Amino acid sequence: MPAKKILVVDDEKEWCYFLKEYLTRRGYSVDTADDGLKAKDLLAKQAYDCVFFDCNMPGLTGVELIKVIQEKSPQAKKIMISGYDLINEDFAKGLGVDIFLRKPFSLESIQEAIENA
Repeated sequence: MPAKKILVVDDEKEWCYFLKEYLTRRGYSVDTADDGLKAKDLLAKQAYDCVFFDCNMPGLTGVELIKVIQEKSPQAKKIMISGYDLINEDFAKGLGVDIFLRKPFSLESIQEAIENA
């Protein structure tokens, strides 16, 4: 069975690198993008099983990226991550997000999100 293909999108490059290393060690195939426009380019070239994305990013926001994911990789589970108090699970689910994670979150919750997605 091929490894799940995951895209991690966050403007915090260190976080992208950390999450890529963590997920790669668990057998997933992981790409990263540090802004919404780079993510859009990757989504145009590759199908993903899961997309982790921050809500507040340059280029395209997470809210704008949801539409791109739905168009380019409709099978992908959308996992929004945010540390902003104004963004909550109800808001995210209303936009079509499958799973919402509030920063900070545990590594176990990342693994659980992938398994539930």
